Amino acid sequence: MFVGWKQVLFVFLALVLALCMLPKYADAHKRQSEKEIAPPHRVHTAEQRSVSGKADNGHDENPGEWYKGETPPNLQDDAPILLFVPGLNNIAQIFWEDNDMYQTAYEAGYQTAFIQLHDAGGESANMWDNGALLAEKIHDISDYFAGKPITIIAYSKGGVDAQTALAYYDAWEYVDRVITLSSPHHGTELADLAYSWWAGWLADLLGARGDGTYVMQTGNMEEFRSLTDQKAYAYYNDYYTLGGTGWASSSAATWFGGVYLSQYGTNDGVVTTKSSALPHSEESIIADWDHTSIRTGDAFSSFADYLTAESSQKTSTADEYTETEGHIPNQWVYGNEIAGDEKNVVTIPVEEKVEAATIHLLTDKPVERVKLFAPSGEDAVSNARMNKHEEGYFPQAYSQTITKTKPAAGKWELEVDAGEAEAYLLVVDYETSPKIKLHTNASQNNGRQQMFQLEAVDEKIAQSSLRTTYRIVEAQHPENREIFSANNKAALSQTIELEKEDTVYNITIDVEGKTTDGELFKRTIIESVYTN
Repeated sequence: MFVGWKQVLFVFLALVLALCMLPKYADAHKRQSEKEIAPPHRVHTAEQRSVSGKADNGHDENPGEWYKGETPPNLQDDAPILLFVPGLNNIAQIFWEDNDMYQTAYEAGYQTAFIQLHDAGGESANMWDNGALLAEKIHDISDYFAGKPITIIAYSKGGVDAQTALAYYDAWEYVDRVITLSSPHHGTELADLAYSWWAGWLADLLGARGDGTYVMQTGNMEEFRSLTDQKAYAYYNDYYTLGGTGWASSSAATWFGGVYLSQYGTNDGVVTTKSSALPHSEESIIADWDHTSIRTGDAFSSFADYLTAESSQKTSTADEYTETEGHIPNQWVYGNEIAGDEKNVVTIPVEEKVEAATIHLLTDKPVERVKLFAPSGEDAVSNARMNKHEEGYFPQAYSQTITKTKPAAGKWELEVDAGEAEAYLLVVDYETSPKIKLHTNASQNNGRQQMFQLEAVDEKIAQSSLRTTYRIVEAQHPENREIFSANNKAALSQTIELEKEDTVYNITIDVEGKTTDGELFKRTIIESVYTN
């Protein structure tokens, strides 16, 4: 059949019009499937109150306030209320500001609620203060939703706060289950670092040693676990735990933390996978999250199956990340005040056959310039990139990282022009064969007698050159400190007597010596212990 030119023109114009309208239809469909929901609204307004913390984290929210998320049109009638609990130095808004966790839960058909703990008021709190406040508000939230079961989604230290609320403050009866997102159930070695001999200058200036950081020391959390795991209602509720391993491509804070924690095993930049697992939890899911992405909607699909009683059980993936016995340190830690009127020079030893040396410099304020000089005197690196830590155990610190592949053996020099900075912390990570191993330290007399057994695991170490320095700090009162050294083979075995009971001690062990080629090496071990 012959088609006239008018018909052809009509079809052509109709096609053009349809193509022009297609993006609008696509946008409309997108708006319908990804509706921009309103932020959660405040249900309960609390009076400003604080706890006896030691640090100002910059927040000015009101602890005890809680928020109700929008009710989704596809609300699952038999689903629990999802109560999101923030972590150390966090506020409730971390779940919906620059984060799609709230949006993802909404689209999945869940009613959500969010809580401000004491940390939101400007000072980090321990699990006892936060646990008591959380338990009180869980009761209120349960009443508001007519007794509907609550499932807690707790991020980082919020998981410890949540278990405290349930086990110690009787909130267990209102809660169905708890999902923890990279919670340091056994503490984190970054808290140990903050209370170490070398980090004290910087941590005090940053206000990093608040009550919340104090209780996250591994020695303190070992005591907490021994007390909590035997409580009648410690595991009355079902617990599911998530942990991450993806710190390598993340922010400055998690990059620094990831490198430091790598000596203790796989981690997400703040918490090791070993610490994120709870002894009697139903599951332990490990994936390529960092400590920030694990609290986003990206992780929601991984724990969505555990939100209801009909959840199917999955096989744990935690066995893939089994830790080895003993601790092999490949890092050197050092810190001090910064002299503002002169160049500050730190000598960094590098032994032979080091594949790479990564130098992390943390300061309380920006420095004007950082320069690294090779043993030959050559200017190796200048003006390293500076990053600010927004979160983590050294919040508001400024860091610069320098990595040298196959560095020449000898004494390198790091030159720092202070600028406004008053203190620094230096962590050097050596990618090389291990030199020293700390076997699991034994203790007697309720932990007040600590016995450290070191081993030189490199046959090229000249054992007669070894020197070990023990720096002991009472964590709650860092002005109470002592120091002593041992040489030669005696450096490998020491027993330390700790005077006080019910006390957290930080023990920094600095080991130095020479290889048989005459090159100096240094390593640092940081231990946290609790005395009964």
